[in-house]
Amino acid sequence: MNDQGDNQINNNNLNELRADVAATTDVLKVTVEKLVQRGDNLDALNDRAETLNSTSYHFRGAARRVNRHMRWQNYKLTIFMIFVVLCIIVIIILMALHPWRK
Repeated sequence: MNDQGDNQINNNNLNELRADVAATTDVLKVTVEKLVQRGDNLDALNDRAETLNSTSYHFRGAARRVNRHMRWQNYKLTIFMIFVVLCIIVIIILMALHPWRK
């Protein structure tokens, strides 16, 4: 009876050990799945960051071109207005100096 009791205790211990191993295996499987998912998420995030970097580079270039273009437009408008004002001043001066003025 001693051998049979020892066998039952050993079987119980073995069953508990198998249950613990199965539970640990399940936990490890879940952990590995989460790690794989995290890796996929990091890859997707890295791709989005690279896309954002490329887009920002192109946006910066386009913004510089637009800024330069608008600056030249502003210069042209300023020069045109100065020219118009100078023409008006010259016309006023010429009219004031005109000898046929009554």
